[in-house]
Amino acid sequence: MVESNEKRIAIIGAGISGLASVKECLDNKLIPICFEQNSFIGGHWKTEEKNKYNQDFYSAIYKNLITNTSKEMTAYSDFPMPAEWPTFLDCPLVEKYIEMYAKKFNLSPHIKLNTKVINVSILDDKRWKIKYITQDQNNKNNKNDKNNITQNEEKEEIFDYVMVCNGHHHHLKFPKFKGMDKFKGEQIHSRSYNDPEDFKNKRVLIVGSGNSGLDIAVQLSSVTSQVYLSLRSGRLPWIIPHHLKGKPLDHYSRFIIYAIPPKIRQKLISKAILDTFDPLPTYLENSKPIDPIFTTISIYVNTGIFKCIRNGSVIVKPNIRELKSKEDEESNQENNQVEFVDESIIEDIDVIIYATGYKLDFPFLDKNIFTGGDKIEQEYGEKYQENLVWLYKRIFPVNHPNIAFIGLVYGVEAHIPLSEMQARYVVNQIKGLINPLPPPHEMDKSIHQYYKENERIYSDPERHTFHAPNLLYLDELSKEIGCYPYPWEIIKKFGFMFYWKFIIFGMATPHQHRLLGRNSLSGAKEAILICNNNDRSKNKNSIFRILLSFIVLLIIFIQLWRKFYNNNNLE
Repeated sequence: MVESNEKRIAIIGAGISGLASVKECLDNKLIPICFEQNSFIGGHWKTEEKNKYNQDFYSAIYKNLITNTSKEMTAYSDFPMPAEWPTFLDCPLVEKYIEMYAKKFNLSPHIKLNTKVINVSILDDKRWKIKYITQDQNNKNNKNDKNNITQNEEKEEIFDYVMVCNGHHHHLKFPKFKGMDKFKGEQIHSRSYNDPEDFKNKRVLIVGSGNSGLDIAVQLSSVTSQVYLSLRSGRLPWIIPHHLKGKPLDHYSRFIIYAIPPKIRQKLISKAILDTFDPLPTYLENSKPIDPIFTTISIYVNTGIFKCIRNGSVIVKPNIRELKSKEDEESNQENNQVEFVDESIIEDIDVIIYATGYKLDFPFLDKNIFTGGDKIEQEYGEKYQENLVWLYKRIFPVNHPNIAFIGLVYGVEAHIPLSEMQARYVVNQIKGLINPLPPPHEMDKSIHQYYKENERIYSDPERHTFHAPNLLYLDELSKEIGCYPYPWEIIKKFGFMFYWKFIIFGMATPHQHRLLGRNSLSGAKEAILICNNNDRSKNKNSIFRILLSFIVLLIIFIQLWRKFYNNNNLE
């Protein structure tokens, strides 16, 4: 029998964020009920059959897609991936990992599949009413039954807290170009893309230079007659390889992030990566990225794009001015043309693929809850448009502390650890185990500062609304939770050499945040050791590590000496 003081938590979405939220609720003796509109868990990592003509699917993944981040840095902090798996995973392996996670922690009994949330509203007592429809799977599979949804009864339940975990990859975002409605060629979103063979011998224009856009361009280059790639800014993004100097680029250490000044770190990495841009065609010499490298979104993408650009199978174009379709007088066939802002024109385009992302939308919620209301929209709405959110730490609405958004934030590395840490932070808030949220005016001030900094750093701040440096953000939340790997605590518990070798100079894996505090795990140390032992380049930079070690020791000595000197002067 459920006690009256046990809190009921509604979790919307059973993707990587929702599963982590269910697990954290169970670990802390809360009552989670997860609503998932699909018949499966895992969100976009579900592999399913689709083709470019079929819009009746959920997943945005496609054939031969490989993760951008390594398995060591992508895992949940309490569930390391099998050591024998490859460093970078294909989609079936990611799907398998998610299913293994759900099975390991017995999450399925707490998930309502085929259940769509249609409304979330706040009651006078500040609890939340969830209206939903659970669709019968037999009806759902019957594509000819237009009334299959209405045959299911609408239900509602009351919850103490809501964790919104359905992300922002649902509502397709299309640019607006003159002539789109008159263009006779095919126009699809990248979510519809699956198999390059569907585009064999066609002339294809891809709009967008994010991860998907560049990856699809490379895949199509070997089967189409020509691929064009349109860049809105006219400049290539930072195209960062999975490996740099033989090492996965996300296998960085805390020393790299905290000890090396950001400008120096950025300069060193930028130089190494810019070398991979050369030699490019002369017409692209002025198209190299100008934003700082750590402000990029398109990171760890398919570096095969360089080869494609050099051999001409992918031709880079600026932003689009107009789409046109004219009938060829000689052949009586449509000539689908695209004119660009530099007045150049390409002809006979069969397909345009818009790799232009998604709109932020929560149709079951009053948008004022997550946008901050009319005053905030007037101040920021024009600049941030659909990506405007007014959330403290990119999680909590200022005026509604018992609803949280998990998984909106993203960094340049793996998404799973960020979502999991957010879930841990929210659950600790619900349980009252950490410092409460600050008063609304302080949260407002913090969000204003975030947007101000966002506009200072990024040339296109609207694209970076949810951006956060992975390790810095994880450490920020972990300090509040109490699971940050504090040096002295780690040394006391695991010894100096473990701290020195695996915390300072080892990979900054998610498992570091399971060494201390509540819900720490005895297996975290072993997971860290295995991850670092799998790093095949661990012995290649021993001289460099010795030098760095000396520098760190010198810094520590200077700090201790200053502290000792200041204390003596005070006496």
